Amino acid sequence: MESSVTFSQLPAAARQRLSGYQRRVTVIAFVSIFFLAADWYAYAAVMPFIMKDLDLDAARAGFAMGLFAITYAASMLVWGPLVDRFLPRRVMFVGLLGSGITMVGGAFVQEYSQALAMRGLRGVFDAAIFVAGLKLLSEWYPVEKRGTQMGLYLASYSLAITADFAVGIPIAESFGWRFYIGGLGVLTLILSVVVPPLVKNRTVDLGLPSIDWGDRPPRDVTFGSTIRTVMSQRWIYLAALGIFGCTFAISGTATWVVPSFLEVQGISVGQATLVGTLMGLSQVFFLVVGGRFSDSVRKRILPMRLAALLAMVSALMFALSGAVKLSFLLLVLFALLSGVAVFSGGAIFSMLGDKYSRAMVGTAGGFAEVMGVVASFVAPAAMGAIINGTGSFSWAFLFFAAVELVILGIFLANRDYKVVPAEKAIRAEGVIAAEGASPELV
Repeated sequence: MESSVTFSQLPAAARQRLSGYQRRVTVIAFVSIFFLAADWYAYAAVMPFIMKDLDLDAARAGFAMGLFAITYAASMLVWGPLVDRFLPRRVMFVGLLGSGITMVGGAFVQEYSQALAMRGLRGVFDAAIFVAGLKLLSEWYPVEKRGTQMGLYLASYSLAITADFAVGIPIAESFGWRFYIGGLGVLTLILSVVVPPLVKNRTVDLGLPSIDWGDRPPRDVTFGSTIRTVMSQRWIYLAALGIFGCTFAISGTATWVVPSFLEVQGISVGQATLVGTLMGLSQVFFLVVGGRFSDSVRKRILPMRLAALLAMVSALMFALSGAVKLSFLLLVLFALLSGVAVFSGGAIFSMLGDKYSRAMVGTAGGFAEVMGVVASFVAPAAMGAIINGTGSFSWAFLFFAAVELVILGIFLANRDYKVVPAEKAIRAEGVIAAEGASPELV
């Protein structure tokens, strides 16, 4: 049994050292998920060039994009429990190394089958990166600060997607798509060499005592019973629903807002590019703000309710733009507000750490994230079918609003809870090490 102490019980020098390493952890997680997303969406950014080079039609190109999501989601179910068992450093190394190799390999493909193989394998390794970063942040931050950290983590993901389209297209035009894909692969490989030696799984690996961060795993949990424990409680389903709502919103808007603006509002291609960029940056902003909000109010379900409500309002705005001619400034405002749907991102993954503890957050996060992948398929397809059937973008966005309304109703029906800061919770439980207790948290 490993004795745990609180942050305040550490000597001043140890607290300063720990705070410095926490900042490093934030940077490591931020950079790792940035390259995960950059590698994922690089193909989307340069797909027109790939289609021309490999002579692909839209259906085959779309399947290649979708195959990644399938292997990514399936691998979450494996990597989640593994990262809880083997901790983040090993899993992050495997993920970065594999993603880098498949990106470099993807730059040399000559046939469609080769592109599919590289794309599918990359989904396997990128899933490892995601759960490793999630686990790493949970191991190094107390419960009351995880909303902010998870918000920053997910914001890096959105920032990478925006960067792919802003940088990838010009590079592909000047040097070719293979140069861009291969370059990202080389950078990811460099990261796989640089990052793992910098990663410490736990505070004890830094030469510090085990720190009690205020989370408590359910009782009598073993590695073999982790999945059963996670699936037996409501929090995993609320988190999955929250992720579904966020991803449904961003997938639906990313796919259909620009086509709607082009067709109904008659904006130019240059204006459409601006709208797309602003939508990406909006997600970054609201993820950061939402994570900090969750920590400041010490609530997790409240931000999830707000995100569903605001996503519904955003959908109604886009429904209006599909029916009525509006000024371009108003369209820009709609784009700037579109990221409200991901306001709850930090709260969702923090809730999993609160309720399942950092001992099981990899499993819980991986299982819940599968619903995000499902939504990324459902939203564009369902809205596209409505557009084809009705000839109206507005009806598609009204359907989007209805989905968010249902999600909001479910969140309103579930009671929220108060996140108690680690030190306060430990004092209340009477388990401070000085009083003779030594709870096993890891």
